[in-house]
Amino acid sequence: MKGLLLKDWYQVKTNMWMMYLTVLAVLAIWILSTSGDSSFAVNYSAVFLGMMPAYLLSYDHASGWTEYSFALPLSKELQVAEKYLVGLLCTAVSAALNGIFCGIRFWMGKPLPAMPIGLLLGAGAASILLINGIMLPLYYRFGAEKARMLYMLMFAGMGAALGGGMVLMDAVPEPGAAIAIVGVLAAVLVLYALSWRLSVQWYGKYKK
Repeated sequence: MKGLLLKDWYQVKTNMWMMYLTVLAVLAIWILSTSGDSSFAVNYSAVFLGMMPAYLLSYDHASGWTEYSFALPLSKELQVAEKYLVGLLCTAVSAALNGIFCGIRFWMGKPLPAMPIGLLLGAGAASILLINGIMLPLYYRFGAEKARMLYMLMFAGMGAALGGGMVLMDAVPEPGAAIAIVGVLAAVLVLYALSWRLSVQWYGKYKK
């Protein structure tokens, strides 16, 4: 597992650093802006960090790693679990970054998003897990190009659902909204576990 994580960390450092500098830049601009009631920056960073496992998997397919891995003493379960672990790490990093940047805005005396920070971070975490729970099995089965087209069709629906969910959360009293977020996170974690099992079944099925 450590070797797989180091391999993906090398990919992030060499091929994806500009993307994540962009995320930090968006959050920095948000901190300096005079109007911070929008949750756009927090949602933006969550979506981009959430896509990291799928990007790493597309690099694996492009480099031939998936085929090469069959010659190594690594089980399918371990290799798939590593990508799902990256998804969980991205969730934690996103929550930590957004919490830190919200804390800096609060310390500077600038307005925060209208939604309570805990609920906002919970919604971001659920979004990341849901993105990976849907994308990773598609990538394992169909490859990056076909999976990307399928996901784009679903992304519009997910965006509309997320936007509608934010509106509903604003209308619901805070205790009820907190219970709803916890329920959504629990459901998404169950989906994430089922998604891992499906990805294990589909590992190696994609042919170039």
